[in-house]
Amino acid sequence: MTKVDDAAAFQGMRVLVAEDETLVSMMLEEMLEDLGCETVGTHATLESALVASRADDFDVALIDMNLCGESAEPIVAELSARAIPFAIASGADAALTRPSGGIVLGKPYGFDQLRDTLKALQVALRQ
Repeated sequence: MTKVDDAAAFQGMRVLVAEDETLVSMMLEEMLEDLGCETVGTHATLESALVASRADDFDVALIDMNLCGESAEPIVAELSARAIPFAIASGADAALTRPSGGIVLGKPYGFDQLRDTLKALQVALRQ
């Protein structure tokens, strides 16, 4: 698939991002844009991301499990309760971070890994 094909496949997908590393967040937003997604919010703290996770203005979420030293478990619980597909972006052992109902996007990741993760989230949206 080319970037043009990818952008068509994900056009209009609204993605909530919880990531506390500025450079990673900027890279992620750019890749999401290249894929045709709309980033509805990038949140660096647990409190900000948790408030955003309770809003109804996104389709899927990409969550870093460690936000400024705090576990993102409350966000995962909120997304799970609302049946919103999400992926955990983590550099930790996937077995330790695999949430119930979520996908793990291992750090570091690139464009292809992000695209594959979004495909899986897209499938979950349709279920």
